[in-house]
Amino acid sequence: MAIIVIVLDRITKSIVTASVPYGTEVPLLGNLVGITNVRNAGAAFGVAPVGPWFFFAASLVVSIALIVYVMRQPGDIRANAILGLILGGALGNAFDRVINGGGVTDFINFHFWPVFNLADSAISIGVVLLLVGYLIRKPNAA
Repeated sequence: MAIIVIVLDRITKSIVTASVPYGTEVPLLGNLVGITNVRNAGAAFGVAPVGPWFFFAASLVVSIALIVYVMRQPGDIRANAILGLILGGALGNAFDRVINGGGVTDFINFHFWPVFNLADSAISIGVVLLLVGYLIRKPNAA
């Protein structure tokens, strides 16, 4: 799963940077969504711009922790796929930070939400699925 996310993230970011001039938007579906080529030095969705290399280091730490966890807890294919979403997103954005001097390419623009990319989506979906899985399996206290 992580490899699929990384490959799709690289492909989409490459297409956007090659075909949409930086800082401009190509409208899709009227005013609902657009493809906007911007660079983000903060965390996912442009939040917490404390320094791009902080997020690069955080991505590496999270990635290493996920790999170690999966190697020590093999077997649950659904959990591993969910963790693969998070790992792929973290590594996709980490790679982007290296090649872009600390920033990531964001391009999905819903106009009511900060601009984001496929790696951000994979991380967010993975975290939500982890939380849902936890809540479903959590025993009720009596």
